[in-house]
Amino acid sequence: MAGTDRATVAAAAIGRIDTWLQQHAPQARAALRPPASEADLVAAQEAVSQPLPPDLRAWWSYADGAHSGLQADGGWLIPPGFVPYSIAEALESRRLWMDVARKVAPLDQWDDFVNSENNRPAGTVCETWLPAWLPVATNHGGGNLFVDLRGGPKNGCVMEFYRDTGALAQPPWADVADMLDDIAERLEEDEAEVDDLGRVDWP
Repeated sequence: MAGTDRATVAAAAIGRIDTWLQQHAPQARAALRPPASEADLVAAQEAVSQPLPPDLRAWWSYADGAHSGLQADGGWLIPPGFVPYSIAEALESRRLWMDVARKVAPLDQWDDFVNSENNRPAGTVCETWLPAWLPVATNHGGGNLFVDLRGGPKNGCVMEFYRDTGALAQPPWADVADMLDDIAERLEEDEAEVDDLGRVDWP
């Protein structure tokens, strides 16, 4: 999907998600943070040394992640059970995963391995966190959703990374726009549940 199309699909899906949250789960809507600042968006671009995909920029420009904790818990906005990261949280998570990767990889092979894997097409599985991966959500249990910013036709796809296995599954979404459109459709088809505390869950 071209960049302009991604942005258009993302914007439309965000509008549908926002409408559903306001009507059915206002607490979950209130748990979303205000839009990311331009400085934060630039910081994310600088971290990955390339422009952000337009659909990811649109998402963070709508809400810079979600608050978490007892006083501001909106549940799991992203199925099957992920909470959106703020840009600051995303960059911190990326830094931590990169630190872990460096510690477990043989030092004399690290640079060659990372360069080789980082130059493979987006969507290619890998057990180790790579510099071209930018987290966008967490399950608060060692799992992340990330956008794969490597090159190739699947550039911008959304993949899952788990502490014990890495990223070994094929991308569940072609890009952030596809993810957002899927969330909007599932919400509108009543696939989500809202508990007594106003939190979104996916049975």
